[in-house]
Amino acid sequence: MIDLNLGGACPRRPLTYAFIRAMKYPNAPIDVPLGECNVGVVASNGSSAEGIEVIGDVALRSGRNWLMANFADNITTECRDLVLLRPVDEGILIGTVEPCLLRPGAPMILVSADRTRAFEMTAAGQLVDRPVPRTARVKEGIERAWAELIRRMRALTTDSGEFRHESWEIHIMALDANAH
Repeated sequence: MIDLNLGGACPRRPLTYAFIRAMKYPNAPIDVPLGECNVGVVASNGSSAEGIEVIGDVALRSGRNWLMANFADNITTECRDLVLLRPVDEGILIGTVEPCLLRPGAPMILVSADRTRAFEMTAAGQLVDRPVPRTARVKEGIERAWAELIRRMRALTTDSGEFRHESWEIHIMALDANAH
């Protein structure tokens, strides 16, 4: 999908930190406290299907929306896709989305890959459906959104490539059913 090369810094933590803030606080300082928000962001390595299974279960149990950025492994900087896992009355909505910034300074939104749905963050931190922008605005908006996310991610890393904020990782390994 997109190479998030930050000049040697790992993009995973900066992406998970910057994404929702770009949706909720587009004009605030890059490290504004997030406050109330019903969207979590995770980065996964390996199979999207395995990540979806794990995060889908978390989404269903918690009732919280999750945005999963998927990478092939823990070395590559190329984000293969963004998957939105959204609990709904009937179960869970799972779909590939892209960030979209309709104009500089506006809140970032999510647009489904098939361009049939769009989502925005309310001031209260709730992810809600919104009208899909006109097709002509979406392509340019996606390019603008990725550029803004990369700018924010770079601001979150030191010159030596370290993430500026305290953080932690959870490693979940899928076991091979054929392993002994």
